[in-house]
Amino acid sequence: MMENETLKDVYNSLLRRNLSDALKQMAIYLSTRPRHNDGHRLEAVRADFQLMTDYWKRGFRDPQLPALYENLLRRMYVLYANAALTFSVGHSSYLSSVYMRLTVTARDWSIQSLKESLESFVSEVAMLELEPEHVRAERQKEVYRRHHLLMSEWFDNICLSTIWTDGQALSMEEILLSPTIDSNDQQLLVSGMSLALFNHFDVAKFRVLLHVYQQSADEPVRQRALVGWVLALHDDIGQVLYPDVVGEVEKLLENQSVCEELVQLQQQIILCINAEKDNQTIQKEIMPDLLNNSHFRVTKNGIEEIEDSPLDDILHPDAEERRMEQMEESFQRMQSMQKQGSDIYFGGFSQMKRFSFFQEICNWFVPFYLNHPGIAETVSRFSKNRFLHGMMTVGPFCNSDKYSFMLAFGQVVNQIPQQLREMMERGEASVAEVLKEESQSAAFIRRTYLQDLYRFFRLYSYRSEFFNPFDHEQLHFLFFAFPMFSKTHLEPYFNEVAAFLMKKNMMYDAGCVLANCGEARRDFRHYMMAGYLVQHKHFQAEETGVTDLELYQRALELQPDNERALLGYARALFGKEQYEEALSAYEQLLEQQPDKKSYLLNRAVCLSRMNRYSDALKDLYRLNYESPDDASVNRVFAWVLTCDEKYEQAEKIYSQLLSGKPQDDDFLNYGYCLWLGGHVDEAADCFHRYMKETEETPQSILEKEWQLLRDNGVTEPERQMMLYLL
Repeated sequence: MMENETLKDVYNSLLRRNLSDALKQMAIYLSTRPRHNDGHRLEAVRADFQLMTDYWKRGFRDPQLPALYENLLRRMYVLYANAALTFSVGHSSYLSSVYMRLTVTARDWSIQSLKESLESFVSEVAMLELEPEHVRAERQKEVYRRHHLLMSEWFDNICLSTIWTDGQALSMEEILLSPTIDSNDQQLLVSGMSLALFNHFDVAKFRVLLHVYQQSADEPVRQRALVGWVLALHDDIGQVLYPDVVGEVEKLLENQSVCEELVQLQQQIILCINAEKDNQTIQKEIMPDLLNNSHFRVTKNGIEEIEDSPLDDILHPDAEERRMEQMEESFQRMQSMQKQGSDIYFGGFSQMKRFSFFQEICNWFVPFYLNHPGIAETVSRFSKNRFLHGMMTVGPFCNSDKYSFMLAFGQVVNQIPQQLREMMERGEASVAEVLKEESQSAAFIRRTYLQDLYRFFRLYSYRSEFFNPFDHEQLHFLFFAFPMFSKTHLEPYFNEVAAFLMKKNMMYDAGCVLANCGEARRDFRHYMMAGYLVQHKHFQAEETGVTDLELYQRALELQPDNERALLGYARALFGKEQYEEALSAYEQLLEQQPDKKSYLLNRAVCLSRMNRYSDALKDLYRLNYESPDDASVNRVFAWVLTCDEKYEQAEKIYSQLLSGKPQDDDFLNYGYCLWLGGHVDEAADCFHRYMKETEETPQSILEKEWQLLRDNGVTEPERQMMLYLL
C-alpha cells in the first residue's frame, strides 16, 4: 500500500505521543490538498489542545488532563488513519477502481441493512426446499448469485473502510455472533475486517475480533478472528494509544488454553513461511522419484500410461518391487511432512491461481461451498464424479485450493486417460482423506485458513496494496517477539517456540523470541539456546545484552554438572582466547567422559595455544593411533607437530590430508610447515593455492602466524622475500 512521507511523520509523532508535532505535520499534509475534507477535524483537535494549554498556563490543575490528552491523541490517530487510507486509494489504480465501483452502486451500506440481507438469505435458502424440483435449480442459482455479489461488495467495502465508531463495531459484532447468520458469511466478514486491520490499526475492529474469538460458538469464525487480532498486533500504535486493549489481551492470556492455542498458531504461521522451502524439497527430492517410478508420463497431450516391457521382467525380475519400494518411501516422506504441518500443496496449487475467479479478492477467503457461482458450471458437469466429491469433502486442502482444483479439473479432464477417468467416476482413485474429527478441529481449521491467507499475500495480483503480515524480513509474523507479550502468561511458552524455530533453521527469529523473554522467566533451557545462538553467530551479543560466555555461565549456575552447558562454556572460553580456563573446562568434561575423542582433541588444541606442545602431543599420539584416518585429528596433530618443530612428521600427515578431501586451511598450514622446514618453493606453491581458493592477500597470510614464524627463526627480510614470491 502506497504511503506518504508527511503522513509517516504524523504516524511517528503519534508513536512518540507527541501531539504537537503530529498537528504540525498533518497541517503541512492538508495544506497541499485543499480538496481534502478533514481540515475542520484537524482544526477541532488543534482548538481543543490549545484550550487545554491555555488552562494549564493559568495554573489550573485538571485531574482529567491525562485522559483528555489521550483522547486528543486518539482523535488525531483517527484523522491520520483515514487520511492515509484516502491517500492510498487515490494513488492506486486498483484501489481507486474498487472504491469507484462501491461508490456508484445503489447499495445501502449501513450494517443494519447488511444484517437484514444476511438473515433474508438464510430464509431464502430454507424456502428453496419448498420449491418444485424443476424450478428449484434455477432459483437456487439466482439466490446464490445475488448473495455472492452482496458479499463481494461488502468485503471490498470493509477492506476500504475508515476507522469505525463504537456503534458500527457493536452492530458488526452482533452479526458475527448471531446464530441466524450463515457461517460462511461470518467468516468472510472477519477476513475483510482483518485485511483492513492489517493496513491500519482500528481499535473498534480489533475489539470485535477479540470478542468474537472469545464468544463465538462457530469454530471456523472463531479461528479467523484469532488470526486477525493476533496479526494486527504488529502495529505498535495500538499498544501506544490504547493501553486498555493491551490489558484485555493480557487478561485473555491468563487462560492456559488461549496460550496453548497461540503457541500452535505461531508454529503454524512458521510452517506457512516455510511453504516455498518445503516445495523445493518436494520438487527436487520427492517428485522425481515418484514420477520416475510411476506407470504414467506427462506429455503435451496430457497424461499417458507407460506399458511394461516383457523384456524387463526377464532382465530385471525384481525391478518392479524396487520401484514400488522407492515410490512408497517418497510418498511416506511427503506424508510425514504433511503430518508435521508442512504446506505440501502450495507449490502445485500456486500454479492454479491464474483463473479469473481469483481476480475477485473475496474469492481468496470465501469458504468452499458447491453453490458458489464461480464453479457452478463445473459442479453441474461432474456432479456424479465420486473422486471429485471426495477431494472437496474429505481432501486435506485449504478453501482456495479446492476452488483451484475444481476449476482446473474442468479444463484438463479430457486429457486424463480414459481408464483413469473411469476410476475417478467410480471413486476408486482417491486422495489422502482427513477424518471428520480432525477436519472439525481448531488446529486443522486454523491451518487451512492460514494457507488461504498465505496464498493471497504470495500470489494475488494486487497483493502489494495490502500490508503483508507474512513478511519475513520485518518479522511481523513472529508475534512471540512482540514486546507486548513480554512478562505475560505467554512467557513460559517462549522456549517451546524458540526451539521450534531452531529446528526450522530460523535461528535469528529464535533469538528474537528469546530476547523478548523477561529476566525472571529465563531458565536453563533459555540460557542454553541463547548461548548456542550467540556462539554460532546467529544472534549478536549486543541484541541479547550478554555474551555466550555469560549465558553458559548462567546455565551452569542452574545445573553445575550439565555436560552440554559445560561444553558450551568451554567453547566460549576458547573463543575469548582464555585458553587456561578453557583447558580447565575440558578437564572437567574428561572427568565425565575420559575417552571422548572431541574432548581429548580440544584439550590438545588448548594446550597447543598455551605452547605446551609436548603435553598436547600425548593426547594426539593416542588419538592418531586409535583413529589414523580421522581428518580432524590429523589436522590438529600435523599443526602441533609443526609448532613443535617436528616438520618431517608433520609433512607426512599433511600429504595424507591433501590426498583426500583437503580444506583450504590445509594448504595454508602445510605452507607454514614447508617454509619452516626449509622448502620455500613448495611453501609458496601452497600459499598460492590457498590464495586462489580464498582470495586472501599475501599480507594477510603471513600476518596470521607471524608470531610462530618469528619464534622459529624467520626474519623480517625473509618475510619480505616471501611476499615478493607471492
